[in-house]
Amino acid sequence: MSGTEPPGPKSFLLRAFRAKTGQGGGVAGYEAYFFYMRSAMSNFYRTPRQIEAAYAAGLPGWQFNQDTMDDLFIDGKAVFYFDAHAWKRIVSDVSGQLPIGKGKLALLWRSREKYDPGSFGHEAQTTGDCVSHGSRNAREITRCVEFHVKGEPEEFYKRSATEPTYGARGHGGQGMDPARASRFEADYGFMFREKYPSVDLSKYNSKIGTSWGRSGVPNDVKEDCKKHNIGKWIAPQSVEDAKELLFSGYAIHSGQSYGVKSKSDSRGISITGSSWNHDMATIGYDDTKEVYPECVFLIANSWGVWNQQPAVWPVERYGEWPIGSFWVPEDVYGRKFVGNNSIFAYCDIAGVPQKTLPDYGKLDNILG
Repeated sequence: MSGTEPPGPKSFLLRAFRAKTGQGGGVAGYEAYFFYMRSAMSNFYRTPRQIEAAYAAGLPGWQFNQDTMDDLFIDGKAVFYFDAHAWKRIVSDVSGQLPIGKGKLALLWRSREKYDPGSFGHEAQTTGDCVSHGSRNAREITRCVEFHVKGEPEEFYKRSATEPTYGARGHGGQGMDPARASRFEADYGFMFREKYPSVDLSKYNSKIGTSWGRSGVPNDVKEDCKKHNIGKWIAPQSVEDAKELLFSGYAIHSGQSYGVKSKSDSRGISITGSSWNHDMATIGYDDTKEVYPECVFLIANSWGVWNQQPAVWPVERYGEWPIGSFWVPEDVYGRKFVGNNSIFAYCDIAGVPQKTLPDYGKLDNILG
């Protein structure tokens, strides 16, 4: 084989492959490239390496449509954070000072780990259904914070499913618009990981949601979803909005064109890598600057074991590392996550009442 590029229209995949691996031409390089290309162009993926390759090559897991987003707000399915209580902020601390999240920390993932241990390493994506995973992760964390604060662990019941949400994407290909996911969950709701008369969701099976994309979610499945309806979605418009929502116990999910490398820098903060069109959940933040030199937000990926634990991760402060997660600094979070305007917090009811949270800086208060 001669030349610098393999023949055919997929040369963009070779560029993506080289950008990720640093490998050039030659027999070994081209063999690796073709493996990479086969992984990237598949509809289903068996390993974290394969799905990471697909996103690096441009898999459109996150898709944005401004009209769909606008309709969500026009129809009252979502509200901007600032508008939720007209000119007033939704939450305020006892002193009335705002913003309440500044200089604080909220390690919301610890509540989910209490009720669903190891959940962040389970159910690694096997297709481009990241929006349903990001949405589910935000929903699960918010649910678990409620149970944790109420002290009623029996209410957790089971992990919720991703397939109905992904089945509502409106087309037969991969990927989804988060606004469509938000609308479906506001109109219908969600289901649990169990076997229903309408469908068996006891185990993650991305082929179920994939198969519904073109025809739509079956009516009997929609009826089952209605048993667990949700409230409105709240859209933060600034980093301070996001901090206040997280500090008040509400996890976030967002779609963006941003990716990181599998190893952090020496400080424990992620390094910008390939650009992924990807939806992920924000599961906590630390603005105390007691561990990291700047405010950081913890992002939960849904690829299973794809990266390494941050170089700095004090277990006595944060507990066990949520598998697949990584820290991003505040400036990146503001530009790439909040600034992309495809971001939602799952809230149980409109108005977002503040929860009385345990001290998330003390692990003994988390584990009970």
